[in-house]
Amino acid sequence: MEPDNRITNIVGASQSDIHNAKIMLVDDEPLNMEVLMTHLEGEGYSNFVSSSDSVGAYDLINETQPDILLLDLMMPEVTGFDILSRLREHEELAYLPVVVLTSSDDSATKLKALQLGATDFLSKPVDASELALRLHNTLAARAYQHQITNFDALTGLPNKDSFRKKFLAALERHESKNGQAGLILANVDRFKIVNDTHGRDVGDAVLYELSLRLQKLFGNNERSGSPEHDHIRQSVYRLEGDKFAVIVPFVSRTEDLVNLVEPAITELAKKYSIEGQNIYLTINFGISVFPGDSSDAEQLMNHAETALLHAKQESSIRYTFYSQELDKKARQMLEIESGLRTALEKKEFFLMYQPKVDVLTGAIVGAEALVRWQHPEHGLVSPDHFVSLAEESGQIVEIGNWVLTEALRQALIWRQTSIPDFKIAVNVSIRQLVESNFTETVNDIIQNSGFPPECLQLELTENMIMENAEDNVEKLNELKSTGVKLSIDDFGTGYSSLSYLQKFPLDELKIDQSFLREVQSPLDSAPIVKAIASLGHDLGMSLVAEGVETHHQLARVKALRIQVYQGYLCSKPLIAEQFGELLNSFHQKAG
Repeated sequence: MEPDNRITNIVGASQSDIHNAKIMLVDDEPLNMEVLMTHLEGEGYSNFVSSSDSVGAYDLINETQPDILLLDLMMPEVTGFDILSRLREHEELAYLPVVVLTSSDDSATKLKALQLGATDFLSKPVDASELALRLHNTLAARAYQHQITNFDALTGLPNKDSFRKKFLAALERHESKNGQAGLILANVDRFKIVNDTHGRDVGDAVLYELSLRLQKLFGNNERSGSPEHDHIRQSVYRLEGDKFAVIVPFVSRTEDLVNLVEPAITELAKKYSIEGQNIYLTINFGISVFPGDSSDAEQLMNHAETALLHAKQESSIRYTFYSQELDKKARQMLEIESGLRTALEKKEFFLMYQPKVDVLTGAIVGAEALVRWQHPEHGLVSPDHFVSLAEESGQIVEIGNWVLTEALRQALIWRQTSIPDFKIAVNVSIRQLVESNFTETVNDIIQNSGFPPECLQLELTENMIMENAEDNVEKLNELKSTGVKLSIDDFGTGYSSLSYLQKFPLDELKIDQSFLREVQSPLDSAPIVKAIASLGHDLGMSLVAEGVETHHQLARVKALRIQVYQGYLCSKPLIAEQFGELLNSFHQKAG
């Protein structure tokens, strides 16, 4: 990563860019303009617009939108002062560089021109060398200002201001031709975790690499469907942080947008190798279409945002087209997000407990604590919805500490009343793990609870510990020093490196329930479950099978020497009171 070189390339104006600038000349003497253009052609300039008609000059300037104006002050009917004054009142032309040409040495004349916004002066007769130098410097300064105003310094992509201008222009063109256009918003899921885990420099390098991939996938691609749409190009913009936009100026059907986004999902999910670290991103897309969704630019943007929000909340999808139905869901999600800020304070969270059962004896040996949220208006909110929101906002740290505290408090009661060696498992978020004081926090909660640390299992997902694996080896060793056991959850669904798996100080491997579903009869071999079980045995880990629902599945689990299972065959997750009753019933049977 070389940010200094990259920024220099972005904001530096090349000589060819300067020579391609559109130069407009306004002078009531055509001969004067011919002489000036001859001088400038000798310096490599070729893009000229000229007018000796001072009355129509302003309209021509507005129509042609030049990069610089060479303006004679003393003209009949409409003077250069008049034109200059009108330019500075125009929203788009207010900052157009204007080099005033005058034969007057009167300081009052020059002062008046400066007050009206003149950029520079040239005295008549114009010196060719001075003309070339002043023109070059003015255009270079304008190009630099244009770059820093309209382009993002990190990625070199057009920025939010540029996006708004181009989007409005694209819609105006299509409105006159009854055409369709597409707006695609792209957002990195939980990018804050990348910055928190790896540092901002690495985060910037990831965003730069992401911008290159986006440009390769979406930028500057010709979308030709008919002659009138030839050479209309897509363009990629960085709106802010980890959010990007793509304008697709010609869409013949919505499938065109699907054909753009679906390959992008695969390409953008490939690893980003930065400074020897492999980082994986999940990109979500929200899509709106002009004019079907709206003919208003601001409304289309809002609709694409709504679609993006939906895509981020649904773990099974990565892109969503806007629909009116999403508006209702989006409003609900905003209410949920708002309510999340005070849910802990209002005691709206509660825990449910999934029994962990000894495969050989059928006895309950522990439980996994699962957080739930009872929203006062929307009822029971799925963890799939609120956990990701809490991770993005950082609230998951406080929520996670509450879960651990409450789970240990309740588990200690069951150790004292039902099962002396009862064990409790608690899930850990990636956002918690990257906290610098996470180990100290866990240790403090354990010490304050009086719960034996060796009977606490902290569950981490496979993808989570593989993100920044080297640092996580160190962090997990710190956690182990507190005496807790470490479990890898949903094993087999991520992208583990087996070499790293040996380095992690893990005690337990949980086989994801999706692999148990293939066991429908005693004849089903369940090769993946068998392979994972064999790996766990070889690594000296205890094994837990998730999602056991039938006796056939339990028999297969037992045959593979898996020690513990969870699933509906024993019980669904229960609130503390119900779980206590279940423990008592098991205890009575054993008695």
